[in-house]
Amino acid sequence: MKKQLLIAAVLISTCSLFGQSKMNYSISAEAHALMCPFLSPQLMKQLTLKGAENIYKDDQSILHFTTAIDKQIQDEAILKLVDNVGYEAKYFKIERAPIE
Repeated sequence: MKKQLLIAAVLISTCSLFGQSKMNYSISAEAHALMCPFLSPQLMKQLTLKGAENIYKDDQSILHFTTAIDKQIQDEAILKLVDNVGYEAKYFKIERAPIE
């Protein structure tokens, strides 16, 4: 049942994104964790290896990047990267929005 719900969610997302070409992501963390001068660049590098484009960190310590719609990085994969780099994933929030 869980797998069927996931498939349905992906199909609905795909249908609603028809005509969109890019997905915009924003990743934030509690207590300004992304200010870390060591871990933050490592996370940015790992995201780039997974297909993130135009990645940057703004003055609020929020990471922003885009991917092609057909090469989206799932939240679970992002949180795994966060964890592998050395952060605690439970403190991170991921937001995404399609862009044309």
